[in-house]
Amino acid sequence: MTTVSSPHPQHIRSLTGHSGCSVTLCLDGDRYFVRKISASPAYNVRFKQQIEKQRALARIISTPRVLQQGESDGLLWYDMDYVQGHGFVSFAPLQAVSDIPRIVEQLTKPLHRLAETASGSLDDGLFVAKVIELNASVRRSPFYPAYVAFLDDLLDALGEADWTGIPRTMCHGDLTVENMLIREDGSIVFIDLLDGNLESMWMDVAKLLQDLESGWSLRSLLWQERPDATAKLLRTISHYLADEVTTQMTGLFPGLFARLPALRALQAMRVLPYVHDKAIFAGVIAGLKRIRLIEA
Repeated sequence: MTTVSSPHPQHIRSLTGHSGCSVTLCLDGDRYFVRKISASPAYNVRFKQQIEKQRALARIISTPRVLQQGESDGLLWYDMDYVQGHGFVSFAPLQAVSDIPRIVEQLTKPLHRLAETASGSLDDGLFVAKVIELNASVRRSPFYPAYVAFLDDLLDALGEADWTGIPRTMCHGDLTVENMLIREDGSIVFIDLLDGNLESMWMDVAKLLQDLESGWSLRSLLWQERPDATAKLLRTISHYLADEVTTQMTGLFPGLFARLPALRALQAMRVLPYVHDKAIFAGVIAGLKRIRLIEA
């Protein structure tokens, strides 16, 4: 493996991360790159899987290229290309209405490429095990008692859902607008890939749609009592994108439409055990209620 930077580069600033891992913008000579360090020695196994996944996905979709990897003080680390780009919040509101279809194209093209990696179907037992796990972990939340009837009904509905025939493909694993960088030309680079055993681009579609519909990634702006004009515009754009992605993806996979409610609910519920704020928990519940899986 070619070494492209020194073991101890100059740290410029810390970047946002959500897994407990350290993510830092670094400088080696005149070259900027990003270094990500495992959260703990116990996390190293998953961290290695994430490195391997990023290397593999870089051949399918646009994601930062892995430059080198190593281990220091018992922690795995790897360096990747530094990508200059806008976040969804700063990019989307400035686009002309005529440019919105281009965002749709940039969102759906990678999903089409991921779909081409299909290799059979996922074991439905993996989904059943995930629902059983959620039954235990969601009920341990201190906010569960306030929504006990709704959550119990929803967990029962997920327990009875059909999880067969979901295609096994390569996937991002945490496809939200928060995990995208948008270049000046509108092309999207996908970051913060997540490993897991529910590897299907159907899960990516469900995660993206729930993110766009509920405003999870934009919750600091959208989940306000009185959202400002920018927030209202972002909500409108997000819902439009959700409709277009749904149309295109269910056209590609006719069986996906009927499965989306359960897949979206499963993706949304997976964050509940990690939510430690009452208002955020309520926001996730509000998004779950709009899926209407129980009534369906």
